[in-house]
Amino acid sequence: MKKQLALAAGLAVLAAPAFASKARLAALGEDVNGSFYIQDNRNIFLNASEVNNQKDFVTYELENVGGNGEGGFIRNAGNLVWGAHMGRNVSYNTLQDSAADAASIDGELNASNALDLFIGGDAGIKWGVQLTHSSQEDEAYDGTGTDFDGEASTDVMDLAVGVGQGPWAAYLKYGLTGASEYKDVDLDVERSGAMEIGGSYNWNGYTAFIQRGQATIEEKENDVEVETVNTNLGVARQDKLNDKAVMFTKVAYNMASSDTKDGDEVTSNDLTATIGLEFDAASWLTLRGSVSQEVLVNNEETDPDAGSKVKNTEANTTVVAAGATLKFGDMSVDGVVGNNNAGTAGVVDSSNFMTRVSMTYRF
Repeated sequence: MKKQLALAAGLAVLAAPAFASKARLAALGEDVNGSFYIQDNRNIFLNASEVNNQKDFVTYELENVGGNGEGGFIRNAGNLVWGAHMGRNVSYNTLQDSAADAASIDGELNASNALDLFIGGDAGIKWGVQLTHSSQEDEAYDGTGTDFDGEASTDVMDLAVGVGQGPWAAYLKYGLTGASEYKDVDLDVERSGAMEIGGSYNWNGYTAFIQRGQATIEEKENDVEVETVNTNLGVARQDKLNDKAVMFTKVAYNMASSDTKDGDEVTSNDLTATIGLEFDAASWLTLRGSVSQEVLVNNEETDPDAGSKVKNTEANTTVVAAGATLKFGDMSVDGVVGNNNAGTAGVVDSSNFMTRVSMTYRF
């Protein structure tokens, strides 16, 4: 490891590219698909208008834990900004899993090979549009078990629009299509009403934000329907401690519910506090870390279709993560380790360091 760091120091130049990656956001305790208050190129997946603020870059995300590798670019073209991204995990997968479990589908087929297309501009107000398509088809599909062996397909298309100007920003995401078909068992899983809306406002250094998402997954043959609703609101800020260190603080109230027709209704509420730090250890090296925990409010309630309600408090909600960026002029390489990801639990050695790695080049 010492040899690797010495090599990085020898090759790096003093220019410090803007940070941008899933690895960086994960190390700071943020959602890897964008932050309301931390500038990062992943914000284009939160609000499509961010392509105007995060442009002229190529990025690659390499992972061996918790997801696929992915990559793409955003570039300026006169009065417009455009780009494409390949391989991102789409949210439909998680929703479909819930319905598939409820319908006892063994080895459900998930949409994959996602393609995100972006276009944006500035007409006094910054705007952006994102179109996402993800699909998979298998004419001889066999799940993880032997429930069926036949043709299966999944197709998903989403549209997102975003606007922003000065201290405020808002976005809307809408699921255009979302369906899985399993022909040999005459089974269809359909998504409807998939939508997410959100916004933020920055005042006196504080960023207030709110977002609400919902979707319904239905499997008509077995009369299975799962409705999910998620709402998050909070406030966050950055504080520059000195010329090398920045502290990030956030408090967010999260509410979620999942209601299965003729089955369990699960609701949860929590208040999560996050404290992060980013430190320029050298001209070629930035270190970062974060800790988050559910505080004061932390409960989950299950209301079965038949039986008594069950209430509980989630245990072990403290999550600690750390990461680093190596800077090579306009190229940055980010990595993360943490105690909340299998395979990265506090591992910092030459063979396992940075199990999630991101590379970004700005031009």
